[in-house]
Amino acid sequence: MKVKDPAALRRWRKQQRFSQQQLATLIRRSQQTIHLLETGGMKTCTEGVAIGIAAWLGVPWQELFEAEEHDILPPVADSTHAIYADRKKRMHA
Repeated sequence: MKVKDPAALRRWRKQQRFSQQQLATLIRRSQQTIHLLETGGMKTCTEGVAIGIAAWLGVPWQELFEAEEHDILPPVADSTHAIYADRKKRMHA
């Protein structure tokens, strides 16, 4: 999956009040991975990383990422967003 706009990824993360480390922990990656995605140092990521980031940020993955030819994905189901939204609420409570 290709990052559409690294700065937008950063804005969304900050809007949801996650640090890079918090988001990285939630998707089981390093803080450096989030940093590289947000600064353009890493142009692509796996489908799982893209969907995880988008879900935790409460954004459809298509807003932040672009599927490459070999990454054809169906839209993420609303139930997936509901699960992550519920987790996020519990974390911030």
